[in-house]
Amino acid sequence: MVKRRSCKTAIKKLRPFIKGTIAGIITAIVFAVLGAFMFNIADAPDGADITFGYISLGAAAGLCGMFWGGGRGKNGFAWGTLGGVAMFALCFIGTVISGGFSGAEFVPKLLISAVFGCIGGIVGVNLVAEH
Repeated sequence: MVKRRSCKTAIKKLRPFIKGTIAGIITAIVFAVLGAFMFNIADAPDGADITFGYISLGAAAGLCGMFWGGGRGKNGFAWGTLGGVAMFALCFIGTVISGGFSGAEFVPKLLISAVFGCIGGIVGVNLVAEH
């Protein structure tokens, strides 16, 4: 007799990926709104918006990587990097859809999201190991 898998086990395995992606998206949105308010109030120098965009993407990728790596409990380096690349892909798709893609910052943003996702994944695994 063949054993059937319950949907609950599949959802339980996907939960860290869903939570991490949602947390990363929310972080990117919060940073974007804070940046918009900050640049609207203060007279920011040229290039500050690009720097803040990198910070926003790095924070979102790090948080996503933390959930992805911590949720799996092992291989935080790989899962965190995948989480960071997933956040980059989501931001890239949003940029292409909105028509703001120029192609000039493709590689630096990919590297930043992968590195910060990797760091987040390692931190997430270590946090889970403590508990």
